[in-house]
Amino acid sequence: MVEKVSPYSAIILLWTVIGTVLLAMFWPGGRGLRLARQIFAVSVLAFREGVRHKVLWTVSVLALIPCAIAYYSDADGTHVGRACLILNYGLSSGEVLGAFLIVLLCALSVAREIESRIMHTFGTKPIPRWAILVGKALGFWAIDLLFILGLTVLTAALVRTVPARGETRKGSTAASSGTWADLRRRALTTRQFHMADGEAGPSPAYKLIEPGVSRQWVFALDPTERRDEPLAVRFLISSSSGFAAHVPDVGFDVSCDGTSAPLLSRAETVAQDRPFDFFVEPERLANATRLMVTVTASKKGQFPPTLMATAQLGVPVDDFSQNMVKAFLLMALQGWTLAMITASWSGVLSFPVTVALGLILVLGGEMSRQALMLMESGAARAEALGLTVGEPAWQKAVAAQLALVLQLLPDFRVMGGPTAFVEGEIFSGWVLAQAALMMGVVRVLGWSLFGMWLFQRREVGR
Repeated sequence: MVEKVSPYSAIILLWTVIGTVLLAMFWPGGRGLRLARQIFAVSVLAFREGVRHKVLWTVSVLALIPCAIAYYSDADGTHVGRACLILNYGLSSGEVLGAFLIVLLCALSVAREIESRIMHTFGTKPIPRWAILVGKALGFWAIDLLFILGLTVLTAALVRTVPARGETRKGSTAASSGTWADLRRRALTTRQFHMADGEAGPSPAYKLIEPGVSRQWVFALDPTERRDEPLAVRFLISSSSGFAAHVPDVGFDVSCDGTSAPLLSRAETVAQDRPFDFFVEPERLANATRLMVTVTASKKGQFPPTLMATAQLGVPVDDFSQNMVKAFLLMALQGWTLAMITASWSGVLSFPVTVALGLILVLGGEMSRQALMLMESGAARAEALGLTVGEPAWQKAVAAQLALVLQLLPDFRVMGGPTAFVEGEIFSGWVLAQAALMMGVVRVLGWSLFGMWLFQRREVGR
């Protein structure tokens, strides 16, 4: 589901950027523009230094290995499985290795220049020390942007060529993805799923379908929702033959009001306990306001199974290109946050301590989020099963402490991270704007300003 977030985060972020630009342009005496040119000059020097550094090319080669392994593997033998594997490996490499790259570049640069006394030359220049750190952070962030951009483009290109290789595992035609259009809409487009009329709660209800009996779901169609992509009708079928991998001869009928002919009417052999989709082209819905979905259990055979079925209606939200752009932006936000914080503290910390700080920033927020999610989900599940009433006092105290840690550390796994859309999670643009404001501005300033102040007071180049 799309997470509802207030648009005020995006508005505040926009005006923060506009205010910073205006302040640089109209600073008394033209010092703002002169300072901007100085920061740009330092960032260009940092960019050139990073490009010549061996760690960049080492990390770039390492990033290609997981992509190649995923592309040449068969995954589960289907196009969908191979595409998801490539996306998981490629984007995860960009997230992990991109963080490793930016931390090493920032930690190596300033600490090494102080030790070799190169930083002493900056002390003779009319440029504030904080501007030196900001310029270096921007230069190394530019390198990180090029790294994750190249990896994102490579991952998208490999996914695009997946249909060129045949599937090695033949399954139900309800899960086929032999063409790019099939693969894109089946596995690479994220959708918001609605439940049928009369259903409520976090998950759809199962309906019992005896042999030869039909059950129907009715979905209301909102004319304001997106109609340029096919709607997905998602099913999950189980049967009384729990040992069987597939359920044979399940009848499916999909129709809408205002039309006499069904949009879909056929019998399929489907995988048991695995969700699958049927797609309805938008032009076939016209001005329909309701969609009727019917499932019929087969009565063939000596002992036909009884079915348990659910159905949901999926409305497209983001296509493949939009999801890839959002994944890139989230990795870019991670790189900016790490670049600013590690560059600010590298002026007063040694190289090993700065690297340790980067690891704490990356792993600390992730571990705290995972622990908090496990505690909350465990308490909610126990309460739903009637095993306990509410959370124990100690668990509430620990959850409060973990939530506090997440407020202090950057949380780079917003909405599941760059690979969340592979599992069908929708990454809202408002969530990204809120993350950019809270991590890219608020937490960066909170972590960086004290490090810059300490570097300003350090005896370097005087």
